[in-house]
Amino acid sequence: MDRRIGFVSRIKQLFGKVIAVDKVGMESYLFEHSEIDPSIVPSEHLSLLPDPIQFDTFVYVEEEGKEWIAGMGYDPITYRLVYEVWICDGSAIAYELYDE
Repeated sequence: MDRRIGFVSRIKQLFGKVIAVDKVGMESYLFEHSEIDPSIVPSEHLSLLPDPIQFDTFVYVEEEGKEWIAGMGYDPITYRLVYEVWICDGSAIAYELYDE
């Protein structure tokens, strides 16, 4: 399944944005904790996450230029979703820390 569909569904649920899947970019990265900016993932959240952590990043840019990014953090061994961060125009605006 195209994981961008989950992004499209979630951005609508959280922020009321209706967008087409083909307008969403996606990349995946494996990060050590030391590589993660604390303005994106606060240290009190980071300490609860696996090290390293796999982030799928989704990017959507509105016609007016507003940029939306979601980082979905997964345990790299089990691929269980453990964290979600939303960034708008460079600032983190929402977080979700998932329980086991």
